[in-house]
Amino acid sequence: MITYNHEKFIAEAINGVLMQECDFEIELIIANDCSPDQTDEVIQNILENHPRASWIKYIKQEKNIGIMPNFIFSLNQCKGDFVAMCEGDDYWITKDKLQKQVDILESNNNVGLVYTNVKHFKQSTGELIEIIPRYAKERTEVIPLMLKSKFIEFPTTVFRKTVLDKVIGIIKNELENGVIGDTRILLETAQNSEIYFLNEITTVYRILEGSASHPTDIDKYIFALKDTYLCRKTFVERNSLDTKWLSDSVCNMNRGLINSAFVSKKYSDTIKLLKNVLIVEVFKYCSWNVFRRKMKIDILIKLLLSLFGIGFLRQKLR
Repeated sequence: MITYNHEKFIAEAINGVLMQECDFEIELIIANDCSPDQTDEVIQNILENHPRASWIKYIKQEKNIGIMPNFIFSLNQCKGDFVAMCEGDDYWITKDKLQKQVDILESNNNVGLVYTNVKHFKQSTGELIEIIPRYAKERTEVIPLMLKSKFIEFPTTVFRKTVLDKVIGIIKNELENGVIGDTRILLETAQNSEIYFLNEITTVYRILEGSASHPTDIDKYIFALKDTYLCRKTFVERNSLDTKWLSDSVCNMNRGLINSAFVSKKYSDTIKLLKNVLIVEVFKYCSWNVFRRKMKIDILIKLLLSLFGIGFLRQKLR
């Protein structure tokens, strides 16, 4: 469990782990990336008062090292046969989550990952959304679906550690230089083992504005979009897969950039966003069917209006 500035959420995340009822031992690794808020105080209070505090191994970094180095550090602390993921702003809601997932892994040696269904919680509105599950029955279906869009939420997952160690060895350099870790790990796990879906809601995934996956800073937003695409492109190239599987990813990135440019209140940000639109990749990787479905006429109109500053003026006049 990695955490940074999660003082409002970390107790819920920790308690979701400590409530688990299992016939095996649990070690909860908490790696606090030198949070400047009260995250440390909340954790210390749990360590002093919770009856299952002995489950916790807590490390507070002496200085902020960044989300990916902290994540890799926390993985290196894990010694068990299986590794479950849950960041400090998400939480588990069923007491038998780990038991059911570990039972599946122990009964199926070819399975490297078990994931479950999830609810999304929008922190800005307080809305709790039940997600219609998308899952692949066969391993060969997981990768094409993941290349279109991420459908496995990381805090629902439990990995076989031998598989996870192999995956991290393959993509460690990518993790250290990017911000998108979950999709990289999930794709490479699907390439190296079978994936199992447990169709039960066990987890709440919290959506926070300004987080690594939902940044509000324009440069961070662009970097996150580019890295979301790059992680898929690198995976396809490394494993010699059909580049047409990148069609959705290219169009998704371009849609995100164009939509953001159209509603931007600063023309300089509009231009910055549009400069990153992938033109060459559209012709190189996109099938006509995907392009027609994803890049509809309204997106193309927004692109043209944004180029001429119409979207910017529209926002200014509101």
